[in-house]
Amino acid sequence: MQEEITKHSNKIYKTVKNSEHTLGEKVKEIIIEIFIIVFAVTLSIWLHGWSEHRHQQEEVSVFLANLKNDLQNDIQSIDTEVKAYHKTNVAYEKILGLSTSQLDSIYSSKSKVSFPIHSHGQTLNIGNYEGFKSSGKIGYIEDEKLKQKILSYYQIYVPAVSEVDKLYNDFLFKCFDKTIENADKSEKELYSDPKYKKTVEYLVKLGKNNIRVYNENTKPLAVELIKEIDKELGK
Repeated sequence: MQEEITKHSNKIYKTVKNSEHTLGEKVKEIIIEIFIIVFAVTLSIWLHGWSEHRHQQEEVSVFLANLKNDLQNDIQSIDTEVKAYHKTNVAYEKILGLSTSQLDSIYSSKSKVSFPIHSHGQTLNIGNYEGFKSSGKIGYIEDEKLKQKILSYYQIYVPAVSEVDKLYNDFLFKCFDKTIENADKSEKELYSDPKYKKTVEYLVKLGKNNIRVYNENTKPLAVELIKEIDKELGK
């Protein structure tokens, strides 16, 4: 491009210096050369912008395809976690429902009450999102609605899941603490203790709340995002 501008600039200079042409002819030739320079520069800028935009949208397509895979894995992880919450809640509720006579019968037969342990941690994939965001490319996504949903999912819903899981785990450890505090008691006395039972009751409530967060908040948005991504990639 620089060579073209230089070439046409030289033509203008030569036209000005050409004593054989009239003033009108010089003006006409100069205007033509200036028009060629302006057109060439404008076309070059447009082509560069178009190429850059195309490259950005290719990056967006790759990102969205990877994000779709992450979201599909997230949905599977959510279903796994919800099943685990349901399973432990059922077991805890059975413990809470044991009467004194039932506990006497269990321990007199040399059996034990099984207290299930299932801690919950970060199960949702954030690597692709964090990498794209940290590189400053989130703005490349032109569909504003899709972009806002992606931001909401990763900045609100994913942290919310981590927070409720952490709260649940903290309360699970409170149950362990209660067990240690009552190490001088038999298991039968521990499971009959009103304070211990109240702790387990809250653990069940937290488990039910976390199931709601997973099923009513995070999972529906993940499903919706996959549909939006399919629509975007299908354009």
